[in-house]
Amino acid sequence: MAKNQNAPMYTGEIAKQEFDPTQEYSIENQEIVFSPEQNAIWADLFSGVHQPYLLEHLCREYLTGLGFLQLDPRQIPSVAHLNQQITPRSGWRIERTAVRYTLADDWYQKFARRIFLITDYLRTREQMEFTPEPDMFHDIFGHLPFLTQEFYARIEDKFAPAYLKATSEEREVIKRLAWYSTEFGLVVQENRFKVFGAGIISSRSELTHTIMEFYRLGRDNVIDYSREIFPQLQENFARHKADVLRVIQGVNGLHQKGQMSSAEQGWSVVSALCAQLQIPRAGYLGGEVILAPFELETIALIPKTVYAFNPMFFVCESLEKMDATLESYLRPIAQRA
Repeated sequence: MAKNQNAPMYTGEIAKQEFDPTQEYSIENQEIVFSPEQNAIWADLFSGVHQPYLLEHLCREYLTGLGFLQLDPRQIPSVAHLNQQITPRSGWRIERTAVRYTLADDWYQKFARRIFLITDYLRTREQMEFTPEPDMFHDIFGHLPFLTQEFYARIEDKFAPAYLKATSEEREVIKRLAWYSTEFGLVVQENRFKVFGAGIISSRSELTHTIMEFYRLGRDNVIDYSREIFPQLQENFARHKADVLRVIQGVNGLHQKGQMSSAEQGWSVVSALCAQLQIPRAGYLGGEVILAPFELETIALIPKTVYAFNPMFFVCESLEKMDATLESYLRPIAQRA
């Protein structure tokens, strides 16, 4: 059967969108008026995540920053309000953009000037639980609580200088490092897995999906939470690394074919790949996602996942270790002549 030419390509990149540069916001016209329905969607998104049983799984830095940011749960904040809370604390500033999904090159040009872009697009009612396209709720609720703090500004400061001097191959690695740290990273705090990535935090379905795996690992006796959990994760990963790499190869194959996933096929690809590759679905590999230690070698192998739940999450022993790992790769590139 011939392939439907109008069928979406479920790869790791959102399809290029036509954009009229004359429609972009200037410094003078950053503020816009949102409709009652947009504010109602914001309020429902906010309350959907701002629940004690979910917040307890978010890292402490996010919760601290959420307090600093002073978001109104009932309406979308102005750019002026966001800058009042962020710029004095971290030196970064916020600008609104009409581009719904910024190309990485454009994004890092702004990053180099310590400007964080937020889109004017808000997801629809049909995308409340999961949206493949970053919207203003993701930008504001997911990222900006962190940007009130210097530690996060230092992490973000590492990416642009390296990206702008990197080769095309290195840029792909840098995009993956950003994806699996600031967008979809996990960290160990108080001997528990905690959510760090803004992409997880701002997507209620992906957040609950991830938390379920924390509990499953305990239920299936993969992780004993009465002992140090990070060495246990490392041991499990090392024991099953050959199968994990086979799953990663399968994910790459789906990306290359434009068949990553779709709402109709099911958001998660891990169970389907394990069945296809005849990998037993038990113990460490018995969930809908795979948790792995945060290491450059493995992150460089797996592409960004936009149109599906992420099949893997990378766990850092601490945010200090994440900072050091990113530094080890990014600084030598940034220091090139």
